Amino acid sequence: MSKIFLPLLFLFVIFTAAVATAGLWTSLGSLALKEVKPSKAYALDVLGLNVRVYEFDTQEQPVHHCIMIFTESKYKAPVLQCWKKE
Repeated sequence: MSKIFLPLLFLFVIFTAAVATAGLWTSLGSLALKEVKPSKAYALDVLGLNVRVYEFDTQEQPVHHCIMIFTESKYKAPVLQCWKKE
């Protein structure tokens, strides 16, 4: 019994440690990225949903203006729309 139990326990510990540190690896990988603040951030008054909107300009040429919309619903994906600035 112990011949099977110890390897399974070892695999369980390795798996839980990997899952627990997944956020840490993501944070470490994004340390070199430049953080850009949105030019506008606001919430929309929508009944039953928490809708947040972020507006920003892209950093590369040609310059685009973009809007991202997030809702706190597990059934709604974020929306991104960009267009050329004139």
